[in-house]
Amino acid sequence: MRFKNVAFHLLLALLLTGLLAACDSSGTAGSVSTPTTTNESTPTTTLEVNTPTATSGNTPAATPTQPESDSSVVVSVGKVPSHQAVGVMMTTLTTRQGMTLYIRKWRGASGFTCDAECRKTWTPYAYHGQGQPTSTTRLPGKLSLGTDEQEGTVVLYQGYYLFTNVNDKAPGDFKAPLADNSVWDLATPDVPTGL
Repeated sequence: MRFKNVAFHLLLALLLTGLLAACDSSGTAGSVSTPTTTNESTPTTTLEVNTPTATSGNTPAATPTQPESDSSVVVSVGKVPSHQAVGVMMTTLTTRQGMTLYIRKWRGASGFTCDAECRKTWTPYAYHGQGQPTSTTRLPGKLSLGTDEQEGTVVLYQGYYLFTNVNDKAPGDFKAPLADNSVWDLATPDVPTGL
C-alpha cells in the first residue's frame, strides 16, 4: 500500500511538472516560471529540492548533455523499456530533456577517465548551473559535482559520473549496447554509493 501511495504522489508530481512545462513552453509573452518545492518524504533522502522548475523531462533540447546555464536542476526521473523483459519499464535518471543517463559501475583503484575513444560513445554529463546540482524530484541518493579529465565540471550521482550515450537520439531512448557483466549500466535512483 505504501508503494502505491508513493507511486501515486510521484506520478502526480511528474504530471504537474509536465503541465507547468507545457504552459511555460507555449511562448506566451510575459509568462513567468513558478518556483516549486518538493515536500514528498522518502526514507533515505539526502537531496533537498527547492529550485524553480518549469521544464519537464520530456522537453527536447538542441544539446541533450548541456543543461541550461541558469539552473541547477539537471536531473529528472523517467522510464525506459527493459532490454531483457518485454513490456517492462525501468525507472532511470534522465537529463531535464529526458535523455537517459548511464553510469560506469567499475572504476578500479586508480579511478576511471573517459578518454577520446570513450567519448566517441559516452558523453560525460556537463554541468553549467550555479551551486550544487538538483533534481526535479526528490532522489534517495546524492547528486554532486566532479571534474573530468578535460577539467570540465560534470554531474555525479552516488559518486558515479553520469553519461549519455550517442546511440540515444530522442528523449526516452535506451539504445546503449548494455550486456550482462557490462561495466556500463543505467543510472537508476536506487544505485548504491560508488567507490
